[in-house]
Amino acid sequence: MRFLLPVLSPHWLERWRIASARRVDHGVSTQAEPSGRLLVDLTTIARHDARSGIQRVVRSTVTEMRSLPRGQDIQAVRYDRGAFRHTAWPAADVTPDVIMSPRPGDVFLGLDLSFDAVRQQVRQLLRYKRHGTRFWFVVYDLLPLQSPQYFSAKVAVRFRWWLVATAKLADGYICISPHVADELRTVLTQRFALRDEVAIEVMPMGFDILPAGEQPAEELAPTTVIRAKDVVLAVGTLEPRKGYGLLLDAFELLWGRGFDATLVIVGGSGWKTQALQQRILTHTDFRRRLHWLPTLDDTGLARLYDCASTLVAASYGEGFGLPVLEAVARGCPVLARDIPAFRVHARYGLRYFPADASPSQVADAIAETVRDSTALRASASAAPLPRWRETADTILGLLGHDFAVATRE
Repeated sequence: MRFLLPVLSPHWLERWRIASARRVDHGVSTQAEPSGRLLVDLTTIARHDARSGIQRVVRSTVTEMRSLPRGQDIQAVRYDRGAFRHTAWPAADVTPDVIMSPRPGDVFLGLDLSFDAVRQQVRQLLRYKRHGTRFWFVVYDLLPLQSPQYFSAKVAVRFRWWLVATAKLADGYICISPHVADELRTVLTQRFALRDEVAIEVMPMGFDILPAGEQPAEELAPTTVIRAKDVVLAVGTLEPRKGYGLLLDAFELLWGRGFDATLVIVGGSGWKTQALQQRILTHTDFRRRLHWLPTLDDTGLARLYDCASTLVAASYGEGFGLPVLEAVARGCPVLARDIPAFRVHARYGLRYFPADASPSQVADAIAETVRDSTALRASASAAPLPRWRETADTILGLLGHDFAVATRE
């Protein structure tokens, strides 16, 4: 499917379709007074909160936005039974019935990553746009487009279709980091011939201050893990781009050298990792010096950050890397691959290994960081960390600016 797409939908045709869709009658939209109503798309998290990175951002940001006295009427919507409908999120058991009917001056915020919903509803959403609704979308990364080898062919194609659909609609994009904003700007310009037509902004990424519990649940964070002399932590869904295979290679080298450290992986199972999962589950050190915790509550995760000698972020590609900030907040040293998403956190005292590091290089870096762990914790950076309140306030500020532009026009 991925290989047929350039033939069935070449770039020139995508550009033509986007340009045609964006030739709308502005007679109504430019006169629309800002309504103060914000329609936030929560399609994916309303169906199932996997408590992964994007879901954490969506859940925390909406909660904070609703608590801010900014005057916006924030209403959750989700795609269900062929239409966007109002939903009583976070009450997951409530079936949405009222179909979304935006008024001129409303803003639709694509906060959740709803691949199929936006694409399937793009014609209806364009009608709303022509009558004065404005559309903003949050971009977490462009990895399915840039590195499709790390994803299933279906995910890569669906992401491309989503990006084309949003390019037809967007008044603006909000990116989770400056490097994602730069990458998006390049894609919009080179592939879609969009330059000044669409605003591209950046929001600060907050994080949860994880609670420090007394004892984590026995089945989630075994006592043997907490009591291990040196715990090396890796947090994130098992998927090819996370670099878990390389990390396990490095640990096998370390164990072969007599380095007695425990590797703890926290994250659910993702795509294209059946062989990796089997390798972990059948490993001779599984449940001894190798642990995989597919689910873990915030208290248990906080305890692991507190006892770990280091967090290793081995991902080949990220939009941001939220576990890095969580580790920093609890004084846990961080060893990360030297990629843009992690390099921006250098002010927090991160250590890095080369982006193209071999297992032996990663093993050496882990051993050195574990050895220096006590000193690193003692000298942990006191640089201020962002909170979700800042994320929510920035988003509402950007959308408020959009309201002001609509009024001036």
